[in-house]
Amino acid sequence: MEIKKSIVSRIGVVYLVTVIGAIAILVQIIYIQTVNGETWRAEAESMSQKHQPIQANRGNILATDESPLASSLPRYNVTMDPNSSGMDPEMYNKLMPGLTEGLSRLWPEKTAAQYSQMITKMKAAGKHYVMLHKEATFAEARLVEKLPLFSLGQFKGGLILERVSTRERPYKSLAARTIGYLNEGETGTVVGIEGAFDYFLKGRDGSRMVERIGGGTWVPLNTENEVDPVDGLDVVTTINVNYQDVAHTALNACLVELKAQHGCAVLMEVATGEILAMANLGLAADGNYYEDLNYAISECVEPGSTFKVPAIMAALEDGYVQPGDLIDTYGGKFILYNQTVNDSHAGGNGVITVKQVIEKSSNIGMARIIETHYRKDPEHFLERLYGMGINKPLNLEIEGGQDPRIKTPASKTWSMGTLPWMAFGYEVELTPLQVLNFYNAIANDGKMVKPRLVRYLKSNSQPIRVFKTEILQNSICSDETLRNIRDMLEGVVLEGTAKNLKNDLYSIAGKTGTAVMAQGSKGYRNDGGQKDYRASFVGYFPADKPKYSCIVVVTKPKGATYYGNVVAGGVFKAIADKVYSTNLDFQSTLAQPKDSLVNKIPFVSPGNQVDINFLLSDLHIPFDGVKRDDPWVEVLREESKLRVEPVKPEPHLFPNLLGMGLRDVLPVLENMGYKIKVRGSGRIFSQTPAAGTPRDSVGIVELQLSVL
Repeated sequence: MEIKKSIVSRIGVVYLVTVIGAIAILVQIIYIQTVNGETWRAEAESMSQKHQPIQANRGNILATDESPLASSLPRYNVTMDPNSSGMDPEMYNKLMPGLTEGLSRLWPEKTAAQYSQMITKMKAAGKHYVMLHKEATFAEARLVEKLPLFSLGQFKGGLILERVSTRERPYKSLAARTIGYLNEGETGTVVGIEGAFDYFLKGRDGSRMVERIGGGTWVPLNTENEVDPVDGLDVVTTINVNYQDVAHTALNACLVELKAQHGCAVLMEVATGEILAMANLGLAADGNYYEDLNYAISECVEPGSTFKVPAIMAALEDGYVQPGDLIDTYGGKFILYNQTVNDSHAGGNGVITVKQVIEKSSNIGMARIIETHYRKDPEHFLERLYGMGINKPLNLEIEGGQDPRIKTPASKTWSMGTLPWMAFGYEVELTPLQVLNFYNAIANDGKMVKPRLVRYLKSNSQPIRVFKTEILQNSICSDETLRNIRDMLEGVVLEGTAKNLKNDLYSIAGKTGTAVMAQGSKGYRNDGGQKDYRASFVGYFPADKPKYSCIVVVTKPKGATYYGNVVAGGVFKAIADKVYSTNLDFQSTLAQPKDSLVNKIPFVSPGNQVDINFLLSDLHIPFDGVKRDDPWVEVLREESKLRVEPVKPEPHLFPNLLGMGLRDVLPVLENMGYKIKVRGSGRIFSQTPAAGTPRDSVGIVELQLSVL
């Protein structure tokens, strides 16, 4: 009986413990469901489903003719899941040698054995993700899909292509600093147009729900919550590719020849302030020149003799001098406040007119004029300069610009010598673009406009926002002073320091500048006790009816050649010659006999259908046009008219691009996924691969352009 009672007692204890345990579990379940339920449900959901961003396409940066300066191209990260759930081990072993051989042919940075070793190692470790190649082109992606094993598909072959977007500049270093870039991260470096217009270019990403399946792969879910991305706007700039090319080429040639440290060249349209070209080149460690900094907007330095123009304009405005007044410049040396003012002309210029002070760039003449008339009231001189807008910040669209720095009597470093030295471009600091903008106002009948780099923003072909010319100041001086200073600037080229720029085709007006560079606490001597120079020329053309203004600055040229007329003037002339020779507004109309070739049916290069139809219609040239939406067309000559026919390349062969413009072919080639390399400017006269090459074998397209 006692044994029976003991057994019942033990069973009761076990039952009681079980009941208590069950109650505890039930309480915990209720607690989790009611108190932490939302948290755990969300955690479980996140492990199987999540929101995945859909990247918006970044807008293009376009030249003034809407050819691409920077665009986003589709690229693919080629990855592999060697442990894909659908992969047959027998097929894997059989096809792996062919796969690795194919990978090695496509991307020879690794041998077939190295690819095999990498994949085998990751498979043995149970990994589902092996990076084989980053940023493959569309053509390369199509080829890799046909390789052994990968041709079986994602689940049986393990191939995963991750689409990414890369930013490409077809013209490479051309205007690279102006076009700019973005550096992601906490600091977020932004440069040029890419940085300034990032908000408009980047668009707005969308999102979609994805679900994780076997092998860690995420696939989209059919859900109404998907949000489509909004692509970025295109930015149409003021940059003219042809003018930019000649500015870059001429500046680079000058820097190489003179072994200079760096330089810049800017071409601007007088009436609008549109910057048509902006080249900035600095010497790198490898001995070549690259667009490393935007010197045109960021290098705020003493301009030298180009500042003589606003200084003499102040004296002209106050009526202190007239162009014909005589100034004694002595023998080329003049002592002022225990400092020697020198003229570059050996032996000096003697007694010359005020006009000749500018034409011959006399430091002594300028110092004597400004010192004589403003010594007792230097603030009035500064007020005159301010009244001409020389001190106004330009507030460009892009970052990095510096404000003018003009000393005042309240400045700690102001001295008795500051005013006369300011008269010939020292004790004051301006950027090259600020100097150019002042001369542009002289060319623009005294009206100062804001320089700009962007014409409009557009979506597809529709302008969204147009940037108009902004007037900074309606008049920088009186009409009389404007006439006098323009006459002086023409005289610089006709009779003065820039006679080497004089030509019979078009007139140039401007001013040379040769400044000794300040070396901080060492004064104006470098560590070797020598002087370093900054050579410049700024002006406009044609002088009688100005349409373009330009500045060229070359810093630290080596050797005995450092004067602005030779060093910078040569680059200015190369740019002006290009503009003049390619601008029909400058060319005179020649009378042609009725039977001349002008009146015969012209030759027209192949190109974009819309452009060719517009051109022929605008010139009233009879033609039969195509009615289909064909991007490329060729123009056939008949006896009395032209016939426009679509170019019909074989679908599997690479087309003939010779004679076409870059604008015509680039969008089509990019859509095909090719990586494109471009050299030169003009139309295509050489292509690699040749026409007729199988398209499947093409990855990189090289195009050589020529204006001839």
